[in-house]
Amino acid sequence: MKSVVALALLSLVCVEGWLFSDDAEWNDLKVTWGINQLFSSTVFDSLPRTEQAARDAGWVDFSRGSSCDGEFYRGSRYIRDNDPAVMLLFDHNGYIAGIQMGARTAELPPNVPSPKIPFDMWNFDGDMLVITAYFIDPATVCTGRSDALFTLEGTGVGLYLQTGLNPETDYQEIPRDETDISATAWTKGGCFYTMGQHYWYDTSANMDCDEFFPVFLLYNSGRLNGFGWNINADLNSPRYEHPPADALAVSGL
Repeated sequence: MKSVVALALLSLVCVEGWLFSDDAEWNDLKVTWGINQLFSSTVFDSLPRTEQAARDAGWVDFSRGSSCDGEFYRGSRYIRDNDPAVMLLFDHNGYIAGIQMGARTAELPPNVPSPKIPFDMWNFDGDMLVITAYFIDPATVCTGRSDALFTLEGTGVGLYLQTGLNPETDYQEIPRDETDISATAWTKGGCFYTMGQHYWYDTSANMDCDEFFPVFLLYNSGRLNGFGWNINADLNSPRYEHPPADALAVSGL
């Protein structure tokens, strides 16, 4: 079965999410969740998984002078159409290693992202705030995968959410199996059609909304098959989706 990674975005907040199949290998990388896959060119848009394929598809280097082991992320960063909503990270040998979302500070309301958010999920990068996830161990990005290993593993082997300035030490590895999530602070939400079983980090009915964690997880058939970013701002990008409030209720918020 072909595996998928896809971007999903929710309303009220801008959310990016990636869907994975329950296969052992992840053989694709797709972004932008949506219902009407047949009638929209932006829904489940397949992204390049090698640096050369990215260049061929019009992506350009956006490392801003940083080396592979930059100040707060690992890898060579690429962007398309100057849209930071989706930025790709490639390892030393040019294979996909991770993904970022950037939000330009000039477009953000005051106190967004909230300073009360658990962990230091957002890092300053010039005129942007950036949030990062990896599909391989961040410590291996600047060594790089071989062609044989990329063929074996596909897009990656796990989901590593960066939670601080040092990507090699400041990260949270997400359980692949839903049975293992109960031992964590992730809270079970609702199940949304075409997305899956949602999990939100350490949520409760009376929690302070300023402490809302900027990531959600998705599981299908007991396996991790997605995740997303959220930020309390109305950002302008075709990568983002803004569903109605009732969709958030279905997802468990």
